[in-house]
Amino acid sequence: MSDPAPTRHAYICHLCGSDHVVRDAWAVWDVVTQMWVLDTLFDHAHCHQCLAATRLERVVLSSPMTFAAPPLPPSSEPEAMLVTHP
Repeated sequence: MSDPAPTRHAYICHLCGSDHVVRDAWAVWDVVTQMWVLDTLFDHAHCHQCLAATRLERVVLSSPMTFAAPPLPPSSEPEAMLVTHP
């Protein structure tokens, strides 16, 4: 008998339903693996779809697809530019 597939989850924005969300965290450098490893997750979450602070909702995925909200209508506000420094 084969093992049932594990239940998969996604986190979505409680405002718009998008899965394009992030959460504040700290990462630490692991000398052994030579990779950044998550150390602490914080409560603050942000949605890149509706550009707002949000509360994350955990939902069960019933298919391999992820959630994605339809694009927002064009705004009359000018778009912000992301500038990174080396």
